[in-house]
Amino acid sequence: MYTESELKKHLNSGHFSRLYLCFGEEKMLVKRCAELIEKKVTGGEPGEFNYHVFDNDSDISDISVSAGMIPFMGGSNVVRINDMDIDKLRKDDFDALMTVVKNLSEGTVMIIAMPTLEGTSKTAKAQFKKLITYADKNGVCIELGHRSGLALERDMCKWAKAGGCVMTELTAHRLIRYSGEDLNRLNAEMKKLTAYANGGEITPEMVDLLVAKSDEASVYDLFGFIMASDTEKALAALSVLFYRQISGVYICNVLSGAYLDAYRVRVGSEAGRSTKQIGDDFNYKGRSWVLGKVQSQIRRVTTSSLRRSLDELLAVQTRLVTETVDERIETEKLVCKLILIAEDRADD
Repeated sequence: MYTESELKKHLNSGHFSRLYLCFGEEKMLVKRCAELIEKKVTGGEPGEFNYHVFDNDSDISDISVSAGMIPFMGGSNVVRINDMDIDKLRKDDFDALMTVVKNLSEGTVMIIAMPTLEGTSKTAKAQFKKLITYADKNGVCIELGHRSGLALERDMCKWAKAGGCVMTELTAHRLIRYSGEDLNRLNAEMKKLTAYANGGEITPEMVDLLVAKSDEASVYDLFGFIMASDTEKALAALSVLFYRQISGVYICNVLSGAYLDAYRVRVGSEAGRSTKQIGDDFNYKGRSWVLGKVQSQIRRVTTSSLRRSLDELLAVQTRLVTETVDERIETEKLVCKLILIAEDRADD
């Protein structure tokens, strides 16, 4: 299986494979990867007679005809197949496709890509696994996994550089905390930031000014105000969430997640575990930074208060989904009660 850097070195060498397979969780990267391969193979200008595109509704016989063509007036004969659901093909169609893949004509380059179709090497069934195995041994196979943590921050810095700007990893971390880890959303936010910075440095202040916080990030801000016993800011943040038509059920669910993060940090630290170790224990992967943040927010809050808060959240969540109640009033009452619990300094 190729890495992205290995793929770029391979393409820059000019010695192309006859078969490329691109798939994985990060759909935006899968799309870009396929486009990069196509651009390198065609020189950026695919010929009218040497370029053929197919999808899930295409007939395998049509793909076979195109894959067997000799390039017209030199160059490469490019056959691109987008989002074909390999595991849902009838066995005879799959067998026919594999025959085509194994017998590509001299000068033909086939690019099979899944820019929107879900599928990973772990979730693939028999037919797709067979294609992956063949492409990995006889062509170039690349799986674009989910980006998170430091790798994602470095990607953001590279995107800023590509846009003619500079961004530190600390600022990238702030951007990801606001927007989440979805690359399509991050791409849209980066376009705004690079346009605003206009060739300069993208600063944390610019992120604060231009980047809309994700719903989850906004609820985590609410958690911070509760921990600080800042009733005014907490209710103002809650009002903004309801203005954005975020449901009380969602707010309670995310708040419960924040309290669970806090409780894990507290109990883990009491047991002598570092935030990194706690993150590893509970498989936080690239979200370990959340634990470090909540650890600083809960210094004034007792372990008993965290437990009582989780009990209160569970009670309100149950009411919201089993009874006919006013979500906003119930959630506002909950926030006020959580603040009172956070202020309780009684020993465990």
